Amino acid sequence: MHLLAFVNRVESDIITPALDRRFGVSQVSLLCHRSELGLATDIAGVCRSLHLPANVVTLVADTQPLALRQQLAALAQGAVAFNISAASPVQAALAYDLARERQLPLLSIAPHSDRLIWLLGGEHTGLRTGSDIADGLTLAAYFALYGSRIEHIHYRLAQRPQRLEALAAGLAALAVQRPAALSLLNRLCNDLDARQFSRHPLPHGERALRHWLAGCGLVDIDQAGHVRCHDASARFFLGGGWLEVWLLSQVAALQPTLPISDAAVGVKVVHDGVANEYDVAILCNNQLYLVECKTTAPTALHQRGIGLDNLFKLDSAASLGGLHARAMLATLYPATESEAARAQAQGIALLSGPALAHAQPVLRQWLHTG
Repeated sequence: MHLLAFVNRVESDIITPALDRRFGVSQVSLLCHRSELGLATDIAGVCRSLHLPANVVTLVADTQPLALRQQLAALAQGAVAFNISAASPVQAALAYDLARERQLPLLSIAPHSDRLIWLLGGEHTGLRTGSDIADGLTLAAYFALYGSRIEHIHYRLAQRPQRLEALAAGLAALAVQRPAALSLLNRLCNDLDARQFSRHPLPHGERALRHWLAGCGLVDIDQAGHVRCHDASARFFLGGGWLEVWLLSQVAALQPTLPISDAAVGVKVVHDGVANEYDVAILCNNQLYLVECKTTAPTALHQRGIGLDNLFKLDSAASLGGLHARAMLATLYPATESEAARAQAQGIALLSGPALAHAQPVLRQWLHTG
């Protein structure tokens, strides 16, 4: 089958039906106005990288409906189907009229649930309205849809650091009880002298943290209590990366029961020459979820709050390059009432303070509901 998919904006629903083998799509034509030519070209590149032939067709303007209908009629030859998930209202109306006239299948994908909606035909495929579209996108393919390139990934879902995950579980348990100790560890590992030892010693009062560090195999501690990480990987982990590694392990535990197709830690993405790094990136049900992790102490008095600046930065990062990502902020300290209200207004989920002890059900709910 030849899929004719409109491009009026960028979203994964434009091509995910073509990646679901149950549809039997062998070719994709991306139909767009001249103003969306760059977007469509990026999407075509993703299709080709997934070994799916694709081409881009420039449509006449919506203000010329008769000419546009003639152009669509010329394209709708043979075994074709229309995907109007990203069509303009005029494009969708003309495609529907043409598909009804020629008895062609026409579909859309519900953007939040990623479920199929047959508007015309489709009975021969065996897929009913409400069917979940198979989840075949990788993070690299998803970002490429938006003209972005992944330059580096620290840890992948399929290649997780098992030993570090076990250590991260210990730190996560300690963080719930003693968040200040983990903030202290972050500061020590990110403020080093010429010998690569922490400039400040580990306080003798931090017995639980000192005991954990003595047995982790990642650091040396001199007689005065100064800490030296063995290598860059250890410094990344103890300087806050442990929270990212631990969250990736929680995502992995959810994978058997949720449509998670890809996830990674430390995802550096370049868009139009501008680099941005996401602590944890997850693809679930062909939607992108981003988690920002903070293990530093808040600047507010009495170590309260998550920082409004973190919320604003995360909101901006989640929409970089036109991304339609869901965002979450994971921190060691609970949010204030005003911060919680701001996060809700911005559509940012929170995993903070004592809630870290229940990270898996919180993540499940977030990924399940979108």
